[in-house]
Amino acid sequence: METYAVLLAAGKGTRMKSELPKVLHPVGGTPMVGHLVNKLEGMSVSRIVVVVGHQGELVKEYLGPRVHYAEQVQQLGTAHAVLQSKRLLGGRSGSTLVLTGDTPLIRQATIERLLAVQRASRCAGVVLTAIVDNPTGYGRIVRDRFSGEVIDIVEEKDATPEQKRIAEINTGMFCFDNESLFRALPGIANDNAQQEFYLTDIVKVMREMGISGGAGTLEAVVLGDANEAIGINTPEQLAQANRVFHAQTERVPH
Repeated sequence: METYAVLLAAGKGTRMKSELPKVLHPVGGTPMVGHLVNKLEGMSVSRIVVVVGHQGELVKEYLGPRVHYAEQVQQLGTAHAVLQSKRLLGGRSGSTLVLTGDTPLIRQATIERLLAVQRASRCAGVVLTAIVDNPTGYGRIVRDRFSGEVIDIVEEKDATPEQKRIAEINTGMFCFDNESLFRALPGIANDNAQQEFYLTDIVKVMREMGISGGAGTLEAVVLGDANEAIGINTPEQLAQANRVFHAQTERVPH
């Protein structure tokens, strides 16, 4: 079975306060998007699609012919970004990883686990989650109180006070059945606080459309180490990621 990957790298990263595209800022000496492509190449992914936007030519210059490119001209949200890869991936059978270009600390073994769970369960999708002490700013994982199944992912700005108390968060990383992914994407609307097309809404859409497989529509893999999912949006988070990277490197036996 084929494996594909969509790497989201179109954001402007205005909070980085830099002219350099966010995903080209280095962690451990390597641009963060490079870490992710290296790991995907180590998994023999059939086709890696990098979605570029703001200063995309610099990302293309760095990655060159190692990957395929899709362009998100308008920044309309993560679901809209993934949809730009339809020309390259639509109509294919297999599994598609969706990763964000600003999470360079994710381990290859974790990405492989995400893929393995989707393959084994044959479900429509798997989301990578983490349990954190301070979930502020992250999308919350809403589970059925009886079955434990993931039934929704709610962004911070749209969450109720009760949902904001949920400690399980969305890392922004998924693995989907490719055909289910592209069947569901057009059903995502932008009726939310940000007026963006959120990829997280795919959970509700898949349930409403009856897109499922295996035990349920969407499975979840919970990270053991939440540091793997650190997303980088500010210079402070970049410094934190570099500290974690060097600490991880020091723990690796020689």
